[in-house]
Amino acid sequence: MIAVVDASVALKWQFEDEEATERALAMLSDYVENAITLIAPGLFPYEILSGINVAVNRKRIGEDVGKEAVNYILSLGVQLRAPHDLFVSAFQLAREHGLSTYDCAYISLAQKESCDFVTGDKKLYHSCSGKLPMVKWLGDYPFTAAPARNSED
Repeated sequence: MIAVVDASVALKWQFEDEEATERALAMLSDYVENAITLIAPGLFPYEILSGINVAVNRKRIGEDVGKEAVNYILSLGVQLRAPHDLFVSAFQLAREHGLSTYDCAYISLAQKESCDFVTGDKKLYHSCSGKLPMVKWLGDYPFTAAPARNSED
């Protein structure tokens, strides 16, 4: 399985007091065990830096912890993909759905790769629900395990 993930998912690997953290950690475990491949557009590291910087500024974590978090998340090797043809697609999606071009970079990559885009941003998920079926809520992870469990009943 391959999935696009955004910074809202990766940041939950460090901030365990947030909603759906247990699902984020399950996804991370699957990734580490090579059960899933995680990809993201090239802006992913900058969004990680921004999220951790905000956490430091708000005194949620200390600066040293922030540096460790940045190094840890970026060391995991989420595959960055930055095809130039995502720009126009992301712009078109943003215009059509009233979303940010940053969020649409992730959606556009998922469309290009024919895979799901998993987000821990509930507002984004609800904005896309019913319109962009490749956008999945992290809290529903694992997506492939549910049918297998039902077939055993």
